[in-house]
Amino acid sequence: MYDFDSLVGDLLSQRPELSREELSRRIEEKKKTVGAGYLTDQGALFLVAGEMGISLRKDETGADLRIKDLYIGANDVTVVARVLAVYPISSFNKKEGGEGKYKRLVLFDGSQTARMTIWEEGIEEVEKLNLQTDMPVRVMSGYVKQGLDGKPNLNLGKRGKVEVVEDQKVLARIPELSSSMEKTPKLDKEEHFVALQFVVSSEPRYSEFTRADGSGGSLFQFGVEGGRGEVRVVVWSPSARPELKRGDRVVVTNVRARRSSSGEYEVHGDAGSAIIIGQKAERMKLRVAAATSGTSRQLLCLDAGGKVTVVELGEKARSAAMGDVVALAPDRESGGRLYCDSPESLNLVNDESLPKLEGLVTKLKDARQEGKPIMVEVIALSAGSVDDVRLTDGSSARKGELLLGDDTGEVKLVAWRDASGKVSAVQPGEKLRIVGVSAKLTKMGAWLLEATQTTVLERVRVRN
Repeated sequence: MYDFDSLVGDLLSQRPELSREELSRRIEEKKKTVGAGYLTDQGALFLVAGEMGISLRKDETGADLRIKDLYIGANDVTVVARVLAVYPISSFNKKEGGEGKYKRLVLFDGSQTARMTIWEEGIEEVEKLNLQTDMPVRVMSGYVKQGLDGKPNLNLGKRGKVEVVEDQKVLARIPELSSSMEKTPKLDKEEHFVALQFVVSSEPRYSEFTRADGSGGSLFQFGVEGGRGEVRVVVWSPSARPELKRGDRVVVTNVRARRSSSGEYEVHGDAGSAIIIGQKAERMKLRVAAATSGTSRQLLCLDAGGKVTVVELGEKARSAAMGDVVALAPDRESGGRLYCDSPESLNLVNDESLPKLEGLVTKLKDARQEGKPIMVEVIALSAGSVDDVRLTDGSSARKGELLLGDDTGEVKLVAWRDASGKVSAVQPGEKLRIVGVSAKLTKMGAWLLEATQTTVLERVRVRN
């Protein structure tokens, strides 16, 4: 991972006449004009440096980048991510004559995706890996060009290599497919989804057709229960045709919501989309860690692995209290939240197999997985502070900070904007139970905890 501040310092040391403010302006300008909204500050910095004849690439080779770090023009990069889509081998006509081959993949890292093209000699070795959806991979010696959609496209030539990641520390940084999956979303705009989960409502149909150019085509379609009634799922040129039955729970990957000629939204996939059949829907059992009321009712619940899930309760849904075990059959899921609207969607149960709350606390030394909200019990080591900070786009935002500790270590908690008020009144020595915070790795390689508007901060006992 690049150290952005060190790269800035390196450039400024080579161009002492350039101010930090002017460099920031050039970075923002480059992001607007060249990056088409897809360049990070880091990527824009490399392009600005290149125009000035300055090389900042000395630490590029061998560094594990994330998809968000890719920028157009990068060379000899190493990227870690998970496989989202695998396409069949395709052919093209070479400029010098003859036929060439390429293979496309789509990689993902949480909600971030990137297309990848493997050329000629590299295809055979990649085929041996038998890559499947959700497999963690490291792509080495790749280079990035602008794709037809204007986004960075990762390429792999004869020097490139792909390997399956087995290192547990690296795996902890790459969210699994389940963390990016949305269940029965309400489709109201055209957008791309990493993965959607549905319940099949009508049996599938397969058909073949002839295109205007005379080539053959095929599609696989079936109905699913959507947030607003039945939704049609269409997979063009499907790589597989699984046997689906009504009531099956399925996950469809690498898809887009599209509006049909009738005005209804449909889910469309292609040859790189996978249709994964799961088990019949079963109630998930969670322990309630916090309950809030007011304009909306929310439960913050923990699974057996200590992950926090936000449950939104409708007017007809039953209530629950801290410590209760609930069995959920949510009416829908969106953005990682469960929505229980009907009375039967939430039941209170007695289940001693699920640990008590004290057994679901995450120690600070173990808070090292991004994208996993957790519960911690800590001591405040500092008073909470809230300040206005200047952002890179020139705007300002409220930022709250608090130093926390337990018997395994110390960590900083940050809370932005409306969430910043949660830490403002905390005093040193107070024991806190904080539900719904997530670990985050900074550019400097340090871990911190980040609170959001749904985070609940409770004082466990009055400080001495």
